[in-house]
Amino acid sequence: SDGRIHGRFEPLGTATGRFSSKEPNLQNIGRGEMREAFTAPEGKCLIVADYSQIELRAAAAIAGETKMMEAYRSGADLHKLTAATVLGKPEDQVTKSDRQLAKAVNFGLLYGQSAPGLVKYAASSYGVTLDEDQATEIRQAFFRTYSRLRQWHGQSHQLAESCVTEVRTRSGRRRLIPEKASEWERFTALVNTPVQGGTADGMKHALVLIEERLPSTARIVSTVHDEVVVECEESSAEQCRQIITTAMVEAMSALFPEVPVEVEANICTTWAEK
Repeated sequence: SDGRIHGRFEPLGTATGRFSSKEPNLQNIGRGEMREAFTAPEGKCLIVADYSQIELRAAAAIAGETKMMEAYRSGADLHKLTAATVLGKPEDQVTKSDRQLAKAVNFGLLYGQSAPGLVKYAASSYGVTLDEDQATEIRQAFFRTYSRLRQWHGQSHQLAESCVTEVRTRSGRRRLIPEKASEWERFTALVNTPVQGGTADGMKHALVLIEERLPSTARIVSTVHDEVVVECEESSAEQCRQIITTAMVEAMSALFPEVPVEVEANICTTWAEK
């Protein structure tokens, strides 16, 4: 009756503990022109804020991956660093397509993908074409460079082999692993939950802080994994942007103090502008 779409948001709708959405699924609106349909009312605007590479930052903290943490602390471009490493070239020679490949490598191998899995993931998610031999070489180079990440995966494999039945996030939230789960399913739970689940915990804390601190004329209208959308008056947009950014950094930094947390927040008239 108010001319708006009201989806349902389930705070523990996924196995790792992220929000899910349904009726309709408002977390399944792809980036691009479809998001132009989501607009701020007259006199208002949207603050669209998201965390920068938060799963990689969280994984680096959890695994104690010093090279990744040092890169983030120094403000280096981690994707560029990874591209240079796995392709064996100086950073100043890394191209835009090399960096795109590195995105697939960083986000794919973070959760222990095999070489065939990396081939499929790179093609489907980043439009990068690899053959299996290339993926194998890149995978080996990645784990030679980020050895602490490899050790964390190794420890998780050992726990998976021992038929571990639970895993916890840093905040202590517990996920039970079914006894009938396969070894790979247990491994996946052991690496996904501390990272995706841990960042989900941080996001939920951030949502609480944002709601407490926003002026009464502003409100949270959506959240998609590492992103928050807030509707506010145009006159208070900059104030709200600062409140949201500060709250998001504060909440996530409390869980992952080893790495700097970065948030990008833009003032928009439609969801597509971010």
